[in-house]
Amino acid sequence: MAAIPEFTAKYIMLSEDGYFRFKFFCGLCENAHTTGLISAASGYEAFKLAANEARKYFNRCRKCCKWVCDRHYNEDEMACDCCAPRSKQK
Repeated sequence: MAAIPEFTAKYIMLSEDGYFRFKFFCGLCENAHTTGLISAASGYEAFKLAANEARKYFNRCRKCCKWVCDRHYNEDEMACDCCAPRSKQK
């Protein structure tokens, strides 16, 4: 079985009162998923937890490897809309 590629969408990290919050962005638009507050010993540990949560909201293009939101993902081709535009006849 092939290893699942690590989730590396564009993100920002915020620290609030000892907790972490992350905002992950689509590789093609400004759509984002914001995590809840995360309690962790370090920013790295918080990132791992946040990435596992946010990964559900993004898809990895099999051609260019960008992480994109559902709106910009062509499921038929398993690629982003830039690499595999959808036909308008559906």
